[in-house]
Amino acid sequence: MAPDSPCGSASPLNPAADAWDAPTDVLQLLRSIPTRADLTVATTALRQSLAADIQMLLDDIGGLQGRLDRVETGQRDQATFNTEISTRVDAQHHLLITLTRHVEDLENRGRRQNIRIRGLPEGETSPAELGRIRLRLFNSILGRDHTSHIDIERCHRALRPKGPADAPPRDIICFFLRFGIKEEIMCRERERQHIKFEGATIALFHDVSPITLHTRKALRPLTMTLQKENIQYRWLHPFGIQVRTPQGPVTARNESELEGFLQALHLPPTTLTSWPDPTAAYAPDPLPQRNPRPGRPRRASFRSPNFTPSSSLDG
Repeated sequence: MAPDSPCGSASPLNPAADAWDAPTDVLQLLRSIPTRADLTVATTALRQSLAADIQMLLDDIGGLQGRLDRVETGQRDQATFNTEISTRVDAQHHLLITLTRHVEDLENRGRRQNIRIRGLPEGETSPAELGRIRLRLFNSILGRDHTSHIDIERCHRALRPKGPADAPPRDIICFFLRFGIKEEIMCRERERQHIKFEGATIALFHDVSPITLHTRKALRPLTMTLQKENIQYRWLHPFGIQVRTPQGPVTARNESELEGFLQALHLPPTTLTSWPDPTAAYAPDPLPQRNPRPGRPRRASFRSPNFTPSSSLDG
């Protein structure tokens, strides 16, 4: 007889006794675990979604690349266009400077027989009296009798309004028919430091165009340095400045010659940083800025807040 089995042990002859009753929550958890088919469906859907998003990104990048290519092409075309325009502007500006200097030279040639008298008081009462005064002045400079005849075609004050009583007198411009007489007077004037005439100090100048005066004024830092260094210079026509050195004359007429001119005279580059532009003489002066008027206080309106245009027509 077989011995008795222990209490609660499963018998191999009774398989039902080996079954385990799992809790309900565990069974539900086991049922919720995805199967291989579920994972395959989810992976396929994710792959399709990612592929669609990547395709959208590729399309966007392709569109941006096309726009970037068009922008870069436009920038290259614009840079080429700007370079061409800059080259043309520089060429036209150089041509304008050349034409301006040509006009300046023509105007100075038309004034080469003029003498500008500065410092003569405006005491004449008629052009005839002014003619007699300048005749006495020129004859005194030449050391001749004051009644000696000098061929002068015209003589007049500077064409601008007469200033107040304390203002400097206007210059007198005289046009000589004979260039030799004009040059003789200017040579005699250079020999004398000061010209005293009837109680006034007189100065004589060659008559030059306004563009020449504008450029000479812009070159004042250079000429003041030359005077400080006791370097003699002379003006050239067409416009330029020349200095004689032991190695020969040194000339400056434009921007390209300025650096060599300063180096030849051993002057610092800061003496004159740039050559003056003659076209600047034609540039219009900027209009003065007007201060805004203070606002006037507005009168209080007598209309009521409920006033309307149609209410004024009622009644």
